[in-house]
Amino acid sequence: MFWVVWAVVGVVVWWAMSMICTGKAAGSGWWASLIAALLGSWLGDLVLGDWLWMWAGFNVIAGAIGAVVLTWLWNLVVKQLK
Repeated sequence: MFWVVWAVVGVVVWWAMSMICTGKAAGSGWWASLIAALLGSWLGDLVLGDWLWMWAGFNVIAGAIGAVVLTWLWNLVVKQLK
């Protein structure tokens, strides 16, 4: 169940961040952006630990924070490279 919650948090944050940053759900390089959100979600849970809202062993708030930060950083890097 951990992996399902992790994937759902990562995908939801990826969708929200792509709507905020690009104005559309999938722009160019959406695979890389999705991978960044999933990786950020996992890292957020790993780094920030067990606090606040835990669901099936996954820290939802920390996962969302990690996904937002890593997706935002990825979008900055992509914009700098263009």
